[in-house]
Amino acid sequence: KVLLVKTTEPKLITDNIKKSAIYTQDGDTYEVAVNWGLKEAKALMQLGVASPPSPITGQYEWTGKHKPFDHQKVTASFLTLNDKAFCFNEQGTGKTASVIWAADYLMKIGEIKRVLVLCPLSIMKAAWQQDLFTFAMHRSCSVAHGAAKQREKIINAGNEFVILNFDGLAVVEDAIINGGFDLIVVDEASAYKNAQTNRWKVLNRIVNTIKPRLWMLTGTPAAQSPLDAYGLARLVNPDGCPKYYGSFRDSVMYKLTQFKWVAKPQAEAVVHRVLQPAIRFEKKDCLDLPDVTYMDREAPLTKMQMDYYNILKNEMLFEAAGEEVSAVNAATKINKLLQISCGSIYTDTG
Repeated sequence: KVLLVKTTEPKLITDNIKKSAIYTQDGDTYEVAVNWGLKEAKALMQLGVASPPSPITGQYEWTGKHKPFDHQKVTASFLTLNDKAFCFNEQGTGKTASVIWAADYLMKIGEIKRVLVLCPLSIMKAAWQQDLFTFAMHRSCSVAHGAAKQREKIINAGNEFVILNFDGLAVVEDAIINGGFDLIVVDEASAYKNAQTNRWKVLNRIVNTIKPRLWMLTGTPAAQSPLDAYGLARLVNPDGCPKYYGSFRDSVMYKLTQFKWVAKPQAEAVVHRVLQPAIRFEKKDCLDLPDVTYMDREAPLTKMQMDYYNILKNEMLFEAAGEEVSAVNAATKINKLLQISCGSIYTDTG
């Protein structure tokens, strides 16, 4: 298949895209036929053609147990066309699936071989590993968690998708650099808003060393302050963002007192400019979403919960070993264990 592009400057396309030719002419307007490949679509975008469609929209068989929604197709298309990009889709719109489909397509056409997913510890298995099995069960996937040597062993095993928590990255930095990763996906990317943290510096060092594709996902890019955008922008769009934090701060904030800064009127426009290229869908825009969606999340026990849980569990084992335990007593004990384990609720804000 080909793309037909209307233009008054056909040579701009034919001189820069090898697989292209003038198709028709009507006065000063030409239709140029361009091969519909990812390379050609990205070249058209660089030449200023607005939103050329990615080949994923017409040449990809959407894998997995569920069909994609329209906004997921648009998101996946956007990501395939941008080596570095932000996805600011609101929570619950299925951006994880969009990323998996986009990555799977790039693997199928030979653009990438391995993907590193960075995310909070609580969603490594419950979200990413589970969604990979749901939407790309033909791909190999591993969760790199545990001691440093164990993580390195998992990374070096060669699975196509490797899932790692944020703070585990520093422990296996060398293994990641030498691991052949072509794409890094950062979920809950607001964790990298502060460019002064070691977490940010490690990721920035890796990105500058292996120069992978980088997709950063968050529904709240600058939720608390315009300054939250700086760390994200420096990773994805370093050329479009001031090199120094002080310069960026002065462009978006007023200093009222020694300890108080407030946002300037143009702060929103500046943040919008530096956080590019980006895509965002809100739930209200996704008319084909179901009324209710369900997500499983792991919620680790606190130290106090774990201590009480173990005490009660050991008492139950002692009673079982020393005497007969009635069904009523066993049920009472189990209910107490459940009460302890449900003593806290994990929310999306942590």
